[in-house]
Amino acid sequence: MTYVDELVQVFEGALEGIPGLGSPALSDELRAEIVSRKYDLQDEGFIEAILRQDREDFTASFADVMKDMIAKLPSDAEREEFLKSDETKKEAIRVFIASLEHMINYYHTSMIGKHFSST
Repeated sequence: MTYVDELVQVFEGALEGIPGLGSPALSDELRAEIVSRKYDLQDEGFIEAILRQDREDFTASFADVMKDMIAKLPSDAEREEFLKSDETKKEAIRVFIASLEHMINYYHTSMIGKHFSST
C-alpha cells in the first residue's frame, strides 16, 4: 500500500465521525490532489513517519477543524445543507492537505533542528 492509499484511508476514517460528508468521489478527489502535489522523497518519508507515529493526532486535528466548522452553524438544517455542499467537500480536502503539510513542516523543522543541535 502506498502512502497515498494510506492517506485516503485516514481521510475516510476521519469522515466516519462526520456523517453526511464522505463519498467515494470525495476520496477520489483527495487522491488526485495528493498525487498532484508531487511530494519529493524526503516529504514522502515524512508522510510515512506521520502515518506510523502521528496518525491519531493527524486524524484528530483534521476532524476537529471540520467539526468546529459544522458546530458554528446555528441550525440542523444549515448543518445538513453545509455537509451536502460541493464547496464543503472541497474545503474538507483543503483542510486535510493543510493538516498534512503542517505535519510535514513540523517534521522538517524537527530534523533541521536536530541536525544543527548535534553539530
